[in-house]
Amino acid sequence: MYDFQDSVTGAPHVPALLLVGTGEAGLDRTSQAYRAIRRQIIDLTLPPGSSFTEASLAQKWQTSKTPVREALARLRRDGLVQALPRAGYVVSPITLQDTDDLCALRTLLSGEAAAAAARRGVQASALARLEALSKVPSALAAGEVGLEDSLRAGIEFEAIIANSSGNNRFGKAIVDVLDELERVLRMAALIEPEIASPPGEMVAIFEALRARDADGATRSMRQRCERVRRDVLQVLAKSTSVSRAHIEIPASSPPQG
Repeated sequence: MYDFQDSVTGAPHVPALLLVGTGEAGLDRTSQAYRAIRRQIIDLTLPPGSSFTEASLAQKWQTSKTPVREALARLRRDGLVQALPRAGYVVSPITLQDTDDLCALRTLLSGEAAAAAARRGVQASALARLEALSKVPSALAAGEVGLEDSLRAGIEFEAIIANSSGNNRFGKAIVDVLDELERVLRMAALIEPEIASPPGEMVAIFEALRARDADGATRSMRQRCERVRRDVLQVLAKSTSVSRAHIEIPASSPPQG
C-alpha cells in the first residue's frame, strides 16, 4: 500500500482521509476516539445535525466515557461538534457562509504554499507522486477510476504541496482546512455526483512546480481553489434545506441625515 510519507520526508501533516486503514499503534485511547469520531463526521457517517451522547459513543466502542469526553472537547475546538446543555452533542451544520469562508481560506493558504514549494523546489519523490495524481481527473473522465479515488487524489495532491512548502505552519493549517473541506465535498457529491475536477487543472499546477515557477504555481493553484469554491457553493445552494429555509427581512438601515 502506498504510504503518503514516501513522498514527503520528515513528519508531514497527513489528511484524515489518508489515515483511513492505517494502524493506531502508539495512539492513546483519547487519540483513538478523536480519530474515530472525527472520521465519521468527515465521511458523513455522523451527518450534520445528528446528535449523540458521550455514553452512546462509549458503549459503541466499548470504552470508558473519559477518552470520549476528551475527544469531543477537541472536536468542539475544531468546530465539528457543538455541546447541547444537558442533552449531549450535535454535529455542526454545513452552511453556505462557513463553506465560503473555508474555501476563501484555502485559496489564500494553498496559493502561498504552492509558491513557497516552487521556490524551494519539490523533492523528486514528491514530484513523481504529484505527476501521477495530476492524471487522475483524466482517468475519472475516462471512467477508469471512481469519485472516491478522485477525491483522495485531490486531497493528497494538495497535502503534498503544503508539506513541501518548507513551512510547518502551512502544512498543519492546510491539512486542517482539507479535512473540513472533505466533509463539504462529500456533501456536494451527494447532491450532484457529477461534480469533479476538470482534466488539466492539476497538471498545470504540477508543471509549474516542476519548472519552479512560483507565479505560475500560485496562479494555477488559486484558479483551482476558486473553481472548487464556485462549484461547491452552486451545488450546496440546490439543497432542499437551503431552498426551504425561511427568508428573513433584512435589518433596516438607519436613516441618513
